[in-house]
Amino acid sequence: MKILFIFLDGVGKGEKNEHNPFFYYHPKAYDIFLKEGNVLFLDATLSVEGLPQSATGQVTIYSGINAAKEVGFHINGQITPSLKRIIERQNIFTTLLHHGFKVDFANVYRNEYLQKLLNDKNFKMSVTSYMTLISGIKFKTVEDLLRGEGVYFDITNHVLIESGYDVPVFSAEKAAENLLNVLHKNDFVLFEHFKTDIVGHSCDMEKALELIKLLDEFILCLIENLPEDACLIVTSDHGNIEDLSTKTHTKNKVPFLVYGNKKEIFKLESIDQIYKIILKYFEKEVQRDDKER
Repeated sequence: MKILFIFLDGVGKGEKNEHNPFFYYHPKAYDIFLKEGNVLFLDATLSVEGLPQSATGQVTIYSGINAAKEVGFHINGQITPSLKRIIERQNIFTTLLHHGFKVDFANVYRNEYLQKLLNDKNFKMSVTSYMTLISGIKFKTVEDLLRGEGVYFDITNHVLIESGYDVPVFSAEKAAENLLNVLHKNDFVLFEHFKTDIVGHSCDMEKALELIKLLDEFILCLIENLPEDACLIVTSDHGNIEDLSTKTHTKNKVPFLVYGNKKEIFKLESIDQIYKIILKYFEKEVQRDDKER
């Protein structure tokens, strides 16, 4: 049994109006999830006042602990000391590794970024970077990408090329092939794409439509070539790109799309239930320490 977990930062369920890029372009992959998979929309507010944010939302997804409620408010951007303590207590990488599963983070890092992450104690890193660091998983480099065993966050490598790296432009098909190569060697693989949140903040409809079309092609390729024993999950931490009338996040529910093996077991209502349902897929019980909570 395998899970390929695709995290798209800042994608919610929007209204059918001119501010929603999904109103102008309907992803073909979504229809496949509707007909052959499982489509849910999850609450991302975590029962805390204010707009949901990336740091608390992602910590909640990967730990199963309501981070916003625990710290008392939503936290944006990179992981903070209070959120690090939650991830150190419990996260999906270390839990699955502890149970003997093979786990990998498919995102490729630029060399200069990785050196700062590993050597600068004051470096502000993402939730996924910190989770990868403390779990002992090897960070992927451009060399891994060129070997066909990693994907850069923008899928196409344009950002890498603009940063001076001599790498080819990837089609959605090639990026999907690389990601499936990583899945072939592992039981649980995470790929994080945060350009959706960046474009959402820009309120640029043209860029949003271009990105959604790329993601649609990318996910279609994953669906078409997904191993029979694997489950594909696509989800998010909060809304944003679905409403380009505002530069802020939204309180809209976020998609939780499932395709493939054991799709029927995924029944949940909030992003704080994702961690537990993943363990259920792998038939492991969540260990809770009420005193710690």
